[in-house]
Amino acid sequence: MVTVSNTTPLRYLIAVRQEHLLEELFTKIIIPRAVFDELTHLHSLESVRGLVSSLPRWLEVRAVNDPEGPHLSRLLHPGEREAIALAETLPADILLIDEKNGRRAASGRKFKISGTLGVLETADSLGLIDNFPKLLNELKASGFYFKPPFEALLLRRHDQRKGGK
Repeated sequence: MVTVSNTTPLRYLIAVRQEHLLEELFTKIIIPRAVFDELTHLHSLESVRGLVSSLPRWLEVRAVNDPEGPHLSRLLHPGEREAIALAETLPADILLIDEKNGRRAASGRKFKISGTLGVLETADSLGLIDNFPKLLNELKASGFYFKPPFEALLLRRHDQRKGGK
């Protein structure tokens, strides 16, 4: 499965020490140079910067030939534009992206879209996460935002996956 990621899913999964899920679910994640640069920028968390800089075996950086293509909105950040362009070029089976504008720009293309929470829900459904509610709290504490009604929905779906426990 060819998987391309934007910055945010990687940043937050590393921040909550769940980067192992990326390798377990996708084997390899391909990121464009702009995403690598964002993740290794001095303002990134040290844990994120250090892990990405070492290029773990599950992470690959690729150049994007036309990151400024006319079909991508100038409202998108460089990482979003390059991730979508790379996903189209490869082509990717799945694009990991969280930002609303990026998801909107990516929808309707031939790849599946998921994000940080989608990765966590998939991992939870496969039994790869020990304590999903606790992990959601850690994610919020790391700066990831989602609305309380959506959190309630995630927790209800978790309960359903676990047989109503």
